[in-house]
Amino acid sequence: NDLMTKSDIALYRAKELGRNCFEFFSNDQQARIVKAREVSEEILWGLELGQFIPFYQPQFDAHSGEIVGVEALARWDHPDKGVLSPFEFLKVAEDINVIDDIDHDVLATVLNDLKFWEEQGISVEHASVNISSPRLRDENLIRRLKELQIEPGRITFELLESIFLDDRDLVVERNLEKIKQMGIDIEIDDFGTGHASLSQLIDMSASVIKVDREFVERVETSERHRKIVKMTLDLAKSLDMQTIAEGVETQAQLRVLKDMGFNIFQGYLFGKPAPIE
Repeated sequence: NDLMTKSDIALYRAKELGRNCFEFFSNDQQARIVKAREVSEEILWGLELGQFIPFYQPQFDAHSGEIVGVEALARWDHPDKGVLSPFEFLKVAEDINVIDDIDHDVLATVLNDLKFWEEQGISVEHASVNISSPRLRDENLIRRLKELQIEPGRITFELLESIFLDDRDLVVERNLEKIKQMGIDIEIDDFGTGHASLSQLIDMSASVIKVDREFVERVETSERHRKIVKMTLDLAKSLDMQTIAEGVETQAQLRVLKDMGFNIFQGYLFGKPAPIE
């Protein structure tokens, strides 16, 4: 039994590496798998107990300086390990196919938090929420969204640009169209680092482009990066899209981006992700 267990672990690792290969069993492999199984069980319990929550990073209007929205970022409020970032649970959550459930729980909490802020007299126009590629391919997505009774204009779905590959996915296209009909805006995150073509950008009818922090952090020192950011800004304006500069960390970056004509800023200069309290 021990031999079969260890050979199965080696086989699993060989498949992970792309098949057509062999792999020797090691104690490290076994420890990783045991750890992954433990985390899997904890994630399932965490979903049952509502431990997956949003942290919020504010977004500021470039001209008035007022908060115009927030980005909601998933966190795991682990009872023993404290608050964990997606880096520490995302891979395992993907492996056990519960990303959809985590996304759904976070979105439901965001909607409640928006109502709570409104009751307290705090103005937060809308919240951006990440949506995963597998969830966009879910035939039941629209039904689950309608159950949440989302008020039009209050939620924006953030899509990584890398979701949009060359192959057209009819389920994704249909879901995106119905999402927009529900009054939910589409935002392209990490723009400039993925694979979206201009035709896909137009077909999506996204309302916001978020320029990746990789470009923002170099606008002060690199002429090449300034040109790329300015081209992105001009493209967005020509398509009547808003632009968000994320990852703004210094006053110098802020000055350059303001001069370029950005609408909205987000980054550690203004505020780190934080719980609703």
